[in-house]
Amino acid sequence: MDLTKQIIKHVLNSRFETVPKKAIERAKLSILDTFASAIGGSSDPIAHFARHLGELSGGKPECTVWVSGEKLPACLASLVNATTARSLDFDETYELCINGCHASAYDVPPALALAERDPSITGRELLSAVATAIDLHVRLARSVTANSINTGRDNMVAVWGATAVSTKLLRLDEEKTRNAFGIAYAHAAGEFQMYEEGAHTVSLQQGLRARSGLESALSAMVGFNGPREPFFGKYGFYRAFEPSYDVDLLTEKLGQDYVNTSISFKPWPACKCTHPAIDGLLQLREKHNFSGEDIVSIELGLNHLAESLVVQPRDQKWNPKDQVVARFSLPYVISVAAQHGRVAISDFRPEGLEDPAVRRIMAATKIEVDPEIDRTHGLHQNSPTTVSVKLRDGAEHFIRIDKPFGHPENPASFADGMRKLKACAEMSVLPFSDTQLELIGEFVEDLDKRPTLAPLFELLVGGK
Repeated sequence: MDLTKQIIKHVLNSRFETVPKKAIERAKLSILDTFASAIGGSSDPIAHFARHLGELSGGKPECTVWVSGEKLPACLASLVNATTARSLDFDETYELCINGCHASAYDVPPALALAERDPSITGRELLSAVATAIDLHVRLARSVTANSINTGRDNMVAVWGATAVSTKLLRLDEEKTRNAFGIAYAHAAGEFQMYEEGAHTVSLQQGLRARSGLESALSAMVGFNGPREPFFGKYGFYRAFEPSYDVDLLTEKLGQDYVNTSISFKPWPACKCTHPAIDGLLQLREKHNFSGEDIVSIELGLNHLAESLVVQPRDQKWNPKDQVVARFSLPYVISVAAQHGRVAISDFRPEGLEDPAVRRIMAATKIEVDPEIDRTHGLHQNSPTTVSVKLRDGAEHFIRIDKPFGHPENPASFADGMRKLKACAEMSVLPFSDTQLELIGEFVEDLDKRPTLAPLFELLVGGK
């Protein structure tokens, strides 16, 4: 069997009964987390831009814009909801590879759009589709062995995760599914300059790929064909864009081991590269009972890839002017954690960026590449981090964090997801009642028992 056919068969053949229970349960948390991130991000300027774009584009009112409640065509609703879910960089991510990927916020919005468009889609169908799509998305992402920091190409594979979830929920046959994957190649894109400049496209590209995956599946459904070898053909993806790849990381135990279970939960709304430092600082703060005012200096050590993403350029990262830059600024988020004992959505508002107490700690923060960490963990952007804190009373405290809270070996529970949902709802552009949030959680937790998702979409609208 050729490799592309093997991938297509995996997408077609996965069923609720064949997907491991752990993968199904993790898919529930991925869905809940995507809702939480979108609700929390709904008041962010990026979310406002996304809704305005949807309003300008208009079209058939078939799918809900989460939180605000407008109705848009499925593809456009996917764009708006996925962009909003990434607006805070709070959505979960896969970190166990050279290039991480935010698979869930790409793949969940088109899945929900299709489930709203077609009420015959059951909760079990949705869960198996989401688990399968995220599994494939992660496998494609980890197969790329050249670092995007060096190539400038970022997560170009994302469109195929959204394509996979869409073909499954549209119930396409093998031929149309293969065509959809070929058509998706025409949509494959992703660039790293957005991180360098802190551009809004960090979030918008999430929506663009979610829309493109669904459009690819719909294009195949109506009769368009695409290249049959989008991955391994003479001019396929790997030859044309990512010649440094490991096919075993794509195909090993495909259909048996669902790697969506290795997605990392994000307890703090900042780049995952900053989480080991945040976790370490918060642990030291709690253990030794000091406050931000007690701190003389902070020193952090990490690998060169993480340093290039969340420490460079230094003039920008020590003086973030907007929330996008701040979310990718290790000196900023570690100073927030030190001063407030938390890192919350509100800390990235304009007044938070100018907090003089946080600015004082930032000025006293030193971050360097740790040679030993770089030697042993130098290939991944998400790096173990050392945290050293000096206090006014002369005390010095140290910790190293390799697997912060949310890491697959230090995992979050569904209850943690509910706490995140409730915290995010406090920042929503429209209010959600406690009862409404509990109902969302109960609906997602029992998705495998739901004959339709129709009742869910009204719950995802605030202000009622």
